[in-house]
Order: sequence, then C-alpha cells, then structure tokens
Amino acid sequence: MPAKKTAVVAVQKGKKANTEPKFPYTTKPSSLRRLLQEIPKKPKPPKFDSELLKSWGFTDSNDYSVIRVLKAVGLLDSSNQPTPLYATYMQLDGGAAALGEPIKKVYAPMFHASHTPYKEPLEKLQNLFNIHSGGGERALDQQIQTFKALCESASFEASTEPAPAGVAQATLGGPTVGTPTVLDPAGSVVHINLHIHLPENKSRRDYEAIIEDIGRYIFGKADQGHRDE
Repeated sequence: MPAKKTAVVAVQKGKKANTEPKFPYTTKPSSLRRLLQEIPKKPKPPKFDSELLKSWGFTDSNDYSVIRVLKAVGLLDSSNQPTPLYATYMQLDGGAAALGEPIKKVYAPMFHASHTPYKEPLEKLQNLFNIHSGGGERALDQQIQTFKALCESASFEASTEPAPAGVAQATLGGPTVGTPTVLDPAGSVVHINLHIHLPENKSRRDYEAIIEDIGRYIFGKADQGHRDE
C-alpha cells in the first residue's frame, strides 16, 4: 500500500511539472529584489531594455527576466515603457502601497487562501504554489522567490474599501479631524483620509498652523480665534 501511494504522488507531480507556470517569475529573484529597491533612486527611463539594466549594474544575462515580472504587475507596459503605476512606485511615500494592489490581483489565489500569504512559512507557500501553479520543481521555486521579492517591496496595510458616502474627513496620526461635509450643490461628497507626517522640533504654534491650513484649504473653514504667539 505505501508503494502504491508513492506511485500516485509521483504521477501527480509529473503531471504538474508538465503544465506551464501560472505566475510570473524571474530566474534571478535576487536581481528583482535589488531592482525594486533601485527604481525609486533612479530617474524614470523612457524604456527598459538590456542596455538600461547594464547601466544600472545588472549585467548578468539572466537579469533581463525581471522585465516580464515588472510587466506582469503593471510597472511596465507591453512595450517595456514605465506606466503611471511605475511613477507612483518611485515615490518614497506611498509607493509601496501602490504596488500592493497589483500584486494581490496577480496572486489572487494566494490571497484567497491566506490573509497574509507573504508571511507564510516556505512549506505553506510551496503547498499553495503547487496547488495553483505549474512547472517543474525549479520553476515553482523561482515563482515563490519572485513572489517574496515583490512582496518585500510592497505594502498591503492600506485599506482599499470604498469610502462611505456623505463624509469628508482628515486623519492625522490616527485621530479624525473634520465633520461630514457636502462638497457641491448637487450633494456629491468626497471621503478624505489624510495622513500627515508632522516635522519634528516644531513649536506648538507651527503644528496649529498646519492644522489651520488643512481646515482652510480642504474643508473651507476660516480661522477662528487666530492669534500670533
């Protein structure tokens, strides 16, 4: 009986190895990881090609395989040109969050099986990719390592739920500032979830001025009781 079970498992693995990989992967996951760290530091190029990669220090012939991964998650278009998402990803503040959603779409089965698949141990990831993808053992491993490299440069904490109608608000480090506000005569409203990183070593009056500007320019509120100190 044990021999029969072993034979069945071998047949199943053989069938899986003969199928095509379903997720993008690079043969150099370490280069993908390094490239994602370099993109925010470099000027946005008109197009990605082997010459550009070499000028950025990616000289291995296998490094070019990272291009198909960048295209799969929407950082490059079909012509290898940077997309609007690429420009957003270049921003140090918010770039990682912008990459989170495309990754969740490309790897939807993984996020359906786990809230945080990028935190799962290797054994669990191997099981998930074996179920939902294809390719031989090496291809499966490269798909897993590619997924991990992408997730290391992304953030999945930002909420993607649609904002409730009828409320406009700003959030500063947790507390909510503002009240429900109608923004046009037709009754349309916008929900604003504003996160502000306040500078250090400022006086209380400086912080109050920042909040007053938010009220003035976002909520249309005039100064009340303003006084200079």
